[in-house]
Amino acid sequence: MCPYKLHLSVCQMIPNERHSSPIVIHFRMLANFLLGPFRTRVLSALLLHPDSAWHSRELARRIGALPGSANRELVKLADAGILLREHIGNQIHYRANRDCPVFEELAGMLRKTSGLATVLTNALLPLADDIECALVFGSVARGQETVYSDVDILVLGSVGFADVIEALHPVQGELHREINPVVYRVDDFRSKLASDNGWAREVVEKPKLFLVGDEDDFRKLVEDPKSGSVPNKA
Repeated sequence: MCPYKLHLSVCQMIPNERHSSPIVIHFRMLANFLLGPFRTRVLSALLLHPDSAWHSRELARRIGALPGSANRELVKLADAGILLREHIGNQIHYRANRDCPVFEELAGMLRKTSGLATVLTNALLPLADDIECALVFGSVARGQETVYSDVDILVLGSVGFADVIEALHPVQGELHREINPVVYRVDDFRSKLASDNGWAREVVEKPKLFLVGDEDDFRKLVEDPKSGSVPNKA
């Protein structure tokens, strides 16, 4: 059975998954299977905001957990080397350990599940009929974000800029980040790429986090119709 068909059937059974895309549901189920739902919530709060340090009580409030449960999980993750302990006054705070060998892999999976990607994908779903592809680019997609990093989003399609702004504005508070969408019709973005625009070239070549569509969809959209390939640098 195709995994996406399986996840669509799961989507119909779980009310709060009803508006998530099959790809997001797939990665969320994978994260919950590997890490467990509670650990996924804890790691999402820390690994997706690696410059922030949290006391166990602060983190518990953020993720809606009991302080004791949050503290026990933080101790386990710190002992495993995934988190760092910091002594601030008489309190212990925890932050992500960027030097952990599996930091990038864990953060990458969490971006596709319980974190940023889920929220943004769900926000854009009502506009999906007018969106060919949507993706996060820049520091967040590269895993180099700081607590001050904005979320840069490219949306390709016939959707209007005002509609995208209206859809994304409510989730800025949920993500605790400013969202900066850039909206282009496919032909217009392809023209920028063909003219060797540096920004467009960087979007194509650097890591991306897909919200609507995937890498194959994006490549097909931006490739030169005549050559059947993405334009190379001049």
